[in-house]
Amino acid sequence: MRNVDRGPARVLRRFILSVLPVIAVTAMLTGSTSGQQTRAFASTPKDFQAFYTKFRSAVTRGDKQAVAAMTKFPFKYGFDAGDEGTFSQTQFIRRYNDILGGGRKVFTRARPRFYVEAGAYSLSDPDDASTYVFKKVNGSYRFTGYFSEP
Repeated sequence: MRNVDRGPARVLRRFILSVLPVIAVTAMLTGSTSGQQTRAFASTPKDFQAFYTKFRSAVTRGDKQAVAAMTKFPFKYGFDAGDEGTFSQTQFIRRYNDILGGGRKVFTRARPRFYVEAGAYSLSDPDDASTYVFKKVNGSYRFTGYFSEP
């Protein structure tokens, strides 16, 4: 009979060696632990750059109709816990100032950075803890959601 050492050090070593490859492969496949990456505007796809440039211009001009034309309806919103849902185009235009009014500084940044996850580009405004979400819908990008933390 062989003398088999089953001490705590050996058990721990076997556990680490069996778990470590799983963690490494998971991190490698997702690109990060959360699956979310940041990307500079210049490194986003050209069709997103064209869309966002038009969108930003419409927002800074306060052109509600142009922004609505670049928005997917029903539009998802979340103003606070319990105040979440969707807007029709009419409701969106009525609540436009709550979402995009007040000269949002986030749209005047020279070099915005976007969070990218599952094909969506999100832009966060640290001044009021709001997030703007853009996704490709039926072949073109659209403004698809607005979420704000209290």
